[in-house]
Amino acid sequence: MPAKHKDVARFYEEFIRQSPLEPCIMFHEGGHWREITVRTNLVGSTMAIVYFHPQNLTQEEIQPHKETLVEFFTHGPGTACQLTSLYFQESSMTRCTNEQSPYQLLYGEPYIFEELLGLRFRISADAFFQVNTSGAEVLYRTVGEVSKADRSSILIDVCCGTGAIGLSLSKGVEQVIGIELIEQAVQDAAHNASLNGISNCDFRSGKAEVVLPQLLPSLDSAAPLFATVNPSRAGLHYRVIRAIRNCASIHRLIYISCKPDGEAMRNFTELCCPPDRQKKLLGDPFVPTVAIPVDMFPHTAHCELVLVFER
Repeated sequence: MPAKHKDVARFYEEFIRQSPLEPCIMFHEGGHWREITVRTNLVGSTMAIVYFHPQNLTQEEIQPHKETLVEFFTHGPGTACQLTSLYFQESSMTRCTNEQSPYQLLYGEPYIFEELLGLRFRISADAFFQVNTSGAEVLYRTVGEVSKADRSSILIDVCCGTGAIGLSLSKGVEQVIGIELIEQAVQDAAHNASLNGISNCDFRSGKAEVVLPQLLPSLDSAAPLFATVNPSRAGLHYRVIRAIRNCASIHRLIYISCKPDGEAMRNFTELCCPPDRQKKLLGDPFVPTVAIPVDMFPHTAHCELVLVFER
């Protein structure tokens, strides 16, 4: 963890201790100040996102506390953090999107930028981007090596985030089609394609279980397809697996899992089991052929696993 992250956390703790509002540990026990997310890049830009439970406070009652937060980090002790961006999100849920509760830019620049594999990426507050940039380069380079893509291939990039995988593979394929739930991330991905002069990428917003089944039948069946998926710990929705399984044009699938021993295992069995009419899994089964661990989280028991499935 970068020292800068620890500094921001320490000053945020100091801020909470002097605030008249209590921290919110358990939602039902009250309190307001929740966790803070810190994002930094290789050149030192720092984005901090403070999450706040409004409980029964009105907007007029919350406003002075937002102003105090800005004052603390721009003119008070928190100035030492040299924040590039300070965001604030009111949320009564564990996690919510920008559409559910907008991220409010209280101070600074709306984005930070990162360099990865010779490409430049814009990152919004709500967008997913691997926190370990050097590790991410190893991960995406590994994906490129096992993809065996050629210039006639179409890459379907599911859970594409800000487009890192698709953009890094774009030179070796005919077209990239990315699917991502988070609208801000899709906007970032499209911007990143333009920023890097890449014109063969199309990024689509929506739930993968809705977008993918509609997309696959519309693609030219003569074009070879391959897919990459990089879901959360919860794995892929069953309808995504079913769409991939029933698309005869997809002969290779690269599954990147941050928790392969969890819900992802259900995805693996659905990809590889015999055809099952009851489950509407009609396509030929996939076979796992390559498994490569990439240590994205040093000094922890966690590891990203790149799995290649073929048929």
